[in-house]
Amino acid sequence: MGFLALPDLEGTTLSGRLMRLPQDLPAHTLVLVMGFTHGARHDVSAWKAALAERGIPFLSLPTAATDLAASDMVEVAGAMRAHVSREAWDQVVQIHRGGEVLRREFGWKVDVFAKVLRVAPGGGVVARHDSGPFTPGAFSAFTG
Repeated sequence: MGFLALPDLEGTTLSGRLMRLPQDLPAHTLVLVMGFTHGARHDVSAWKAALAERGIPFLSLPTAATDLAASDMVEVAGAMRAHVSREAWDQVVQIHRGGEVLRREFGWKVDVFAKVLRVAPGGGVVARHDSGPFTPGAFSAFTG
């Protein structure tokens, strides 16, 4: 993998806070777990559960495959809040701007698999998994 960096993304947490990435990333390395379709939710959930079990910090980024107005995400946010504990609302950032550039730069297709990146505070990609479903082996290789 050549050096890749996170492009500019814009989203809103389930608690309503606007986030711009990579600028608003925390000052430590963390994992971004992205899904581009409703069908990816199971794979995304598997990655999040494994990361949480190991105590690895992450953000969940349900990502629009093409740019949308933030207001277009309101209905989806309401549905997601019903399935996510209030304590985790700041860990879920619905990306409504930049998803298309992200897909193009990383060569991703819209499918039912999570796209997982470990990123440094400035948005530099340290590791990635974007080829197939969650498996214990894929998790071990990613976190290795």
